[in-house]
Amino acid sequence: MLDTFLISFRLKNTYRVNSIIYMFKQIPIIRRVLPMSLYKNQSLKIFVTILNTIWEIISVFLGKIIYFAIMFIIPLNFMNVFNFRAMLQLLFFLSLGGAFFNTGMFDPSKDKYYAVILMKMDGREFVLSQYLYTLFRHYVGYMTAFMILSFTLQYPFWLSYILPLFIIGLKLMAVSAYLKDFKRNRKVRSENNNSPAIIGFSIGCLLVGYALIFSNLIIPIKMMLIVLIILSILAVILMSYVLKYDDYHQLSHKLLKNIDSLLNTDTQDIINDSYHKMITLEADTKSNKTGFEYFNELFMQRHKKILWKTAKRQTYMIAFIIVLIIGILFYDVETQKDANNAMTSILPFFVFIMYLLNTAKNITQAMFVNCDHSMLTYSFYRIPKNILILFKIRLREIVKINLLPAVVLALGYMAILFICGGIDQAFLAFISFISIISMSIFFSTHYLILYYLLQPYNAHTEVKSPIYSTIISLTYIICYAFTKLELPILSFGIVCILFCIGYCVIACILVLKWAGNTFKIRN
Repeated sequence: MLDTFLISFRLKNTYRVNSIIYMFKQIPIIRRVLPMSLYKNQSLKIFVTILNTIWEIISVFLGKIIYFAIMFIIPLNFMNVFNFRAMLQLLFFLSLGGAFFNTGMFDPSKDKYYAVILMKMDGREFVLSQYLYTLFRHYVGYMTAFMILSFTLQYPFWLSYILPLFIIGLKLMAVSAYLKDFKRNRKVRSENNNSPAIIGFSIGCLLVGYALIFSNLIIPIKMMLIVLIILSILAVILMSYVLKYDDYHQLSHKLLKNIDSLLNTDTQDIINDSYHKMITLEADTKSNKTGFEYFNELFMQRHKKILWKTAKRQTYMIAFIIVLIIGILFYDVETQKDANNAMTSILPFFVFIMYLLNTAKNITQAMFVNCDHSMLTYSFYRIPKNILILFKIRLREIVKINLLPAVVLALGYMAILFICGGIDQAFLAFISFISIISMSIFFSTHYLILYYLLQPYNAHTEVKSPIYSTIISLTYIICYAFTKLELPILSFGIVCILFCIGYCVIACILVLKWAGNTFKIRN
């Protein structure tokens, strides 16, 4: 079994090395320097193996620390119940839901397909070695997190070794139930396609866990410890069942039966099909416009379900939240002063909100799938003058779509400022309104210019530009950083407005100068 695990590790490492090389070879400047022989370079593979091993070790601890920070420390501190009893109770419900939702065994991954189907490795040894390694990672990661928490929550240090066994016991309980179900019904579940019952059960555990603590209903510590001890003993018993299970080979083949088509039919194809189903084909579509204006109007009318659906939902949700906040402010007048102090300094936070609301990235994807994918094969479509004309038209339409929720949000912000601060806040309310609108226009421009200057999609509508993916990630990081800032409306608002205007002007210049060379289908 150890040999099988080492082979699978080398297989996964080779796959990652080749993926990294492929990613770098997609960068225009670097790909000319990198030779094809790099794929068989042993020194590079050794270097990446070392990095991969380091990352495996770091991820064991980092993942669990982030998990506890987001799911336990922050919410429990927010509810002012950050203690051992509350943490233990929440741990039980979250682990119970997670055990059935994410078992770690029934994931039809590429490395399983390569090992079991293509390389004909023994299904039992491969699945067991991978699963035992997964459990080991869980144990070490949880143990480390519990050790760190023991200094804050003041519980016995030895519990750090026992508590991970309880979580593993729940996971083994779920896996054993699924294995027995497969032996009885010959139906295998896939973690890529959990049933509605499993999803509902997991969400239910999540909600019940937080709701009980929020309602100050804490299960007695003795009862919780008895449950933990029982589950820890159960872990030992069920481990024996998992190790002796004799149907892993058949289970692997059934789990991976359709993955060949999934590997060749990318998930992007499913997205494309969903786009095509939402197209409205109206033979009697009429318009007085000509040229690219007429071309764009046809696209907008046929794809209005895709383009406007999300924006309308966001608008309804924002309007409901604003009405609710205004109702609270009128009901509890004493909160108006605190709300006014907060509203005059949290405008930078709306950068992140507008980032989340903006749908320009999805719109550009729809444009490629249902329009540019075909039109880019024509040379007239790539003439710089025509590109700039269509860019301006599309920018106008994308801005209109995203302005729908943005205007409602900006009006709500103004209304709350007026309610809390009176007519004295009129100028600040005006600046905040223009700032939020500017943010919406900025993100609409930002995603469209990335689409035109980097055009990340290939003929199969897959993202093949590492630069595009990197900039998208950096955009998220920068926008999230704004949530940590508290700046006056006047100074931040004016800078925000000027920056957005400058960005839009520069965007048009760059598109005119460079898009003729960059706006094309990737190989």
